[in-house]
Amino acid sequence: MVVLSSRKFEKREEANEFLKRIAERLGIDKEAQLLLEIEMAVNLLFMGNLVECGDALEKLKATIEKLSGPDIIIYSEFYRAYALYFDRRKDYAQFYQFALQYLAYTPESRMKPEEKVEWSIKMGMAVLLGRSIYNIGELVEKDILKSLTNTDYVWLYKLLQAMDNAKVSEFVREVEHHRAQIESVPEIKESMEHIYVKIRILALLDLVFRRQKEDRTIAFGTVAQVTEVKEEEVEWLLIKAMSLDLVRGEIDQVDATVKINWVKPRILDPLRIQIVRDTVDKWKNKVQGILKDLEDNTKELSKP
Repeated sequence: MVVLSSRKFEKREEANEFLKRIAERLGIDKEAQLLLEIEMAVNLLFMGNLVECGDALEKLKATIEKLSGPDIIIYSEFYRAYALYFDRRKDYAQFYQFALQYLAYTPESRMKPEEKVEWSIKMGMAVLLGRSIYNIGELVEKDILKSLTNTDYVWLYKLLQAMDNAKVSEFVREVEHHRAQIESVPEIKESMEHIYVKIRILALLDLVFRRQKEDRTIAFGTVAQVTEVKEEEVEWLLIKAMSLDLVRGEIDQVDATVKINWVKPRILDPLRIQIVRDTVDKWKNKVQGILKDLEDNTKELSKP
């Protein structure tokens, strides 16, 4: 209640003075004290004091890590504050990770409709603009993102869905369909070259994921077809994905193939879960076949 009351002040400075007085006058428990300090850190952020806010959050982090089973609202408000801090700094990767943590500890029932839209926009923009953000499924699977469907940002929702599907042609169609809205956002317009690289890398990851482990030596021609790049651009795309530690493997320039040894795990949608099930079933059948052959050979060898 105290935190909510402080948000009614027009000036953040006044809100912090109010919170300080409450903290000094009232005998409040540790968790209540933490909530007040988190809110004061957020106010510092909106007052333009980024350094002070960052220092305050670092101290709060150290304190919270020492707590034993604090109330979920502590984590919710702390991750919200840290996400807002990195959002102000335009650190998309850090913002995205802390925002995901905020959503993980925040029941949707606690969020107002306009808050759902605001966070969906911020996180969606971070996905598009963040050079190292490829765990898109963690956002797309959340119901909060659907809050964009009846807003002027439905184009962002469509782009994220197409990106998560990892289909280059589908993504390109959505870009063309919503070009006017996209070009109205300077940061997105200026980053389209990077965004096109991202969807192609996602298509590469999906290609690898769909293959059996023993069938991950892939021809450049296949990669080019799936990612919709020229064959001479495939090696650069592979090196880019490897530099981001999204895949690991060996490139054979002579045979124009790549052998993938590892691909970064991803959040699975129902279709990809079915792919995993099919893979497990094939492995199970293969093992059963080997065991049966061993059993038959053992019987033959044991005959007099």
